[in-house]
Amino acid sequence: MFFRKLTYCALFAAVVLFSACNREYRNIMRSHDTMARYEFALRMIEEGNDRRALRILEDIQPFMRGRAEFGDLTFTMAQVYFRSRDYFMAAHVYQNYARSFPTSERAEEAFFMAAYSMMMDVPYYKLDQTSAHNAIRQFQLFINYFSHSPRVREANEHIDMLRLQLARKDFAIATHYYRRSLYLAASIAFRNVMRDFPETRFREEAHYMMVKSLFYYAHHSIRPRQFERFTNTLEAHQHFERTFPESRFLSRLQPYKTRTNNFLERNQPPA
Repeated sequence: MFFRKLTYCALFAAVVLFSACNREYRNIMRSHDTMARYEFALRMIEEGNDRRALRILEDIQPFMRGRAEFGDLTFTMAQVYFRSRDYFMAAHVYQNYARSFPTSERAEEAFFMAAYSMMMDVPYYKLDQTSAHNAIRQFQLFINYFSHSPRVREANEHIDMLRLQLARKDFAIATHYYRRSLYLAASIAFRNVMRDFPETRFREEAHYMMVKSLFYYAHHSIRPRQFERFTNTLEAHQHFERTFPESRFLSRLQPYKTRTNNFLERNQPPA
C-alpha cells in the first residue's frame, strides 16, 4: 500500500511539473520579449529539450539581427540542428555563420562542421550524390582557409572517403551500361572512372572492364569498323598489362586477347 501511494504521488508530481512546463512554454511563445525567449531557449537546451529550443530560436532569429548575441544564436541553432540530425539545415546555418563571422574564434569549427554536416547528409551511393560533391568542396574550402588546423588531416580523410563513394557510383553506372550491352557507353564510363579517380581502388577493375567493353563493342560492330575497334581493344589490353603486370584479371583477359589477335591476324588491311 505504501509503495502504491508513493507511486501515485510521484505520478501526480510529474503531471504537475509537466503542466507547469507546458504553461511556461506557451507563455514564452506568446511573449514579445525576445531576450527572455532567447534565455528560455538556452535553458531548454541545457535541459535536453532541443525541439522546443529550436522552435523558439527559429522564431526569434530575425529579431536578433544586429544584436551582440546574434552570432551565438546562429551557432547554437546549427548545433541543435546537427544534434537533431537535420544535417541539411545544420550545414546551411553553419555556412551562414562562417560567412557572417569569418574572424570569429568559432569560424574554423563552423567551416568544418558545415562540411561534416553535408557529408552526414550524403545518401546511399546509388542515389544522387550532389551533397557529396558539396561536402568535398566545403572540406576543400576548410583546408584552404585553415591550412594549419589540426583538423586538416581529418578533412582530407573525409574527402578521400567521399571520393571513394563517387567512384563507386560511377563504377556502378558503367557496370550498368555493360550489363545492358551498351558497350561503347560502358567503355567510356569505365575510362572516366580511371581518369576522374586515379587513386581509387576501383581503377584496376575499371580498366579490366574497359578492355572487355571494347572487345564486345568491336565484336558487335559492322565489319568495316571491326579492325579499327579490335586494334583499340588490343592497345587497351597492352596498356592494362603494363599498368597492372601482377593483376588477377590478366588470366581472365587472356581469352579476349587471343580472340582479338586472331581477328587482327586474319583481317590485315591491304598495304
